[in-house]
Amino acid sequence: MANKVTTALGQALASVFIAVRQYGWIFVLLFVAVLAISAITEREAAHISAVQAVVEPLPENANLVEPEELLALLQSSFTKPLDELMLSDVDIERVEEVLEAQAFVGDAEAYVDADLVLHITAEQRIPLLRVIADNGQNYYLDLDGVRLPLSPNYTVRVPVVTGKVVAWSNDYLDQSAHQLNQLMELGHYLRKDAFLNALIEQIDLTASGELVLAPKLGDQLIYLGRYDKRETPKRLERLKIFYREGLPYEGWRKYRSFDLRYADQVVAKKV
Repeated sequence: MANKVTTALGQALASVFIAVRQYGWIFVLLFVAVLAISAITEREAAHISAVQAVVEPLPENANLVEPEELLALLQSSFTKPLDELMLSDVDIERVEEVLEAQAFVGDAEAYVDADLVLHITAEQRIPLLRVIADNGQNYYLDLDGVRLPLSPNYTVRVPVVTGKVVAWSNDYLDQSAHQLNQLMELGHYLRKDAFLNALIEQIDLTASGELVLAPKLGDQLIYLGRYDKRETPKRLERLKIFYREGLPYEGWRKYRSFDLRYADQVVAKKV
């Protein structure tokens, strides 16, 4: 009888050993999963230790919006102080959306590091033109054609558009013949050309829709005529050639205007 009991016990232990060998990895995985869930739960309940904001400066090393302003904007979107936030309170996608709603922010990135520091980095929109129209409008147009308000922190030195500028229209980028769309094309052309970018300070629109440019140095007026996708770049190229080859001999101070509206020539009028 004792032998039968011993044999049965041995068989039972052997079955348990085999089961452990076959299915033990399941218990290990369950144990690891419990530890992971516990760690995640503990981390989610932990408080944010700090918030660090960085604003990438404009090419002229300036900011239209300061980090402190972004922190204040972020604070206003939460119901409790930033230093009292738990990790579970921080929705990274929402943080980025809040920051990108700021007028001067084009793109924002946010993440929480291993030390529970919330990092936010904002890329500023870059102004292309400033519009100061006769109808009272005063704003920037950025590289993407987005209208920006003026900044209390910094005034960007970009070509200023004055005169009879049409009223703002949200869909102007969809209309190739729209005056603002044409101004955007001209602005990009000037910006990409190092010589013209350094030369032109003002773009004035007359009542007839013609463009009159003013250089940064001197009192000359440059009559460009109506904007034309093909002709305007050609006229500006003639202007560059005239400045480089014609003016050094005479001196720009001797001229009061340059007229580019005539085919293949620059009509210069002396003082």
